[in-house]
Amino acid sequence: MKGLNGQREEFERKADELRDRLLHTIEVIDRRRHALLDVKTQVRRHGAGVATGGLVLAILGGAAVIALVRGARARGERLRGERVRALVRSWRHPDWVAPRGKPSVPREIGRKILVGAVSFAAMQLIRRGIRLTLAPPTRKVLVRRRVPELQA
Repeated sequence: MKGLNGQREEFERKADELRDRLLHTIEVIDRRRHALLDVKTQVRRHGAGVATGGLVLAILGGAAVIALVRGARARGERLRGERVRALVRSWRHPDWVAPRGKPSVPREIGRKILVGAVSFAAMQLIRRGIRLTLAPPTRKVLVRRRVPELQA
């Protein structure tokens, strides 16, 4: 009985040590959590990085605005230049100026039907390919893959 009491005291002492270490670890984790969520501490630690990131974003935003403004201003000049080139082109080649007429209604309907049929056929082929690729090999598929034997 005395041996068991000695072991019990040893187990209790180890349990107390482990409990103290666990509580210390939990306290350290709690302090770190508070420091992580504290805005003042984070600004103090990472203020330079935050300021640099903000400055880079402001510069990029300003550059984008400047590019948009310059593009809008240059648009008028570009349109004037295109009009002059179009006028010169129409003077040199008057037959190229008039736009082609719209295609006839039956032709457009036929084109749309053809595009629809080709799309449908392509989708069916893709579905069949996926189905054959993902399906486990069956006896029928294995028979088709067999190399034909030559008869003597």
